[in-house]
Amino acid sequence: MWAHDNKSRTADVIAAFDNQDDADEALLQLRLAGFRDKQIGYTGRLANGHATDLMERDHSFAGATLGGIAGAALGVAIAPGLARLMSPPTGPSDLFYLEITCAVFGALFISFIGGWIGMSMHRRGVDAPAPAPGDGPFVLAVNSGNARDRAWSILHQHGHDLSMANAGS
Repeated sequence: MWAHDNKSRTADVIAAFDNQDDADEALLQLRLAGFRDKQIGYTGRLANGHATDLMERDHSFAGATLGGIAGAALGVAIAPGLARLMSPPTGPSDLFYLEITCAVFGALFISFIGGWIGMSMHRRGVDAPAPAPGDGPFVLAVNSGNARDRAWSILHQHGHDLSMANAGS
């Protein structure tokens, strides 16, 4: 997994959003304006009241890769047993193509399962600005440096100020 270093704690521009579409649009506009992911914190409130980092990537690629390797190895390992079980005692046995077939099937099947497991692994909670319940479930925080006005104008096209963001103004 590629851990995202959430910058919510050091942000100088913070906005809350009522829906994820508006927050995603603001995130895209920030990226297009030249802000790097290292400067942006994007959190969402879960049903249990905790926040999760929405820019953190999951483990699906790693799970799928490891599952594909394990599945291919498993397919090659079980091919000789399948060949003995399914071929007549005196008939020809084409072990090479059966190994390839079993390796491909095993890689695809176990890769899917590994990706699914990796995708559903628990994400870590993050320290996020504590918005009031009426502020909206999605928060974008930007450590903008000298480009504070540009970040502020992008975030406030769809979101609204949090009272703590105005304290630094």
